[in-house]
Amino acid sequence: MVVTIRAAERADSDGITDVQIAAWRAGYSHVFPESVLYAEDFDRSRRRYWASWRFSPGHRLAVAVRDVDGSVVGFSSYGPERERARGFTGRAELYAFYVHPDDWGTGTATALMEHTEHRLRAEGFETAVLWVLEDNPRGRAFYTKHGWAATGLSARYDEYDGVDVLEVEYRKEWR
Repeated sequence: MVVTIRAAERADSDGITDVQIAAWRAGYSHVFPESVLYAEDFDRSRRRYWASWRFSPGHRLAVAVRDVDGSVVGFSSYGPERERARGFTGRAELYAFYVHPDDWGTGTATALMEHTEHRLRAEGFETAVLWVLEDNPRGRAFYTKHGWAATGLSARYDEYDGVDVLEVEYRKEWR
């Protein structure tokens, strides 16, 4: 499959939402119960977020689209690191990184990651961090394969339907 990676446009919001929901349902089914992943509010809240198209300064959004039909099959959301009680760090952060499960293993994620890292370096960042669910072996293996390393920091992500979820920080340097 051939994909093009480009800056996201407001018209991509439904496709971005579809990718995120499908990736959560496939990738986190062992973490969250169906009552969370298939709740009406789960879908609605994500659609509302992406449709609002309100992002902080410096927030960037890239999409991977199929050349055949132009459908969004992946996206990355990135920019300056969010505070997390540390203040401005001068580092970048990968806020979200998702590929539709139908496209897992096709090279789309690698192309999207390479694009994202290239953009971060072009904007002058030498270091970036990301947070990934602790119980996400597929995602963690992907990040490790692409040179990201766990820092040892962890934080509570959220609690859904009685499930307390932790996330761990990964970092990459380009110096």
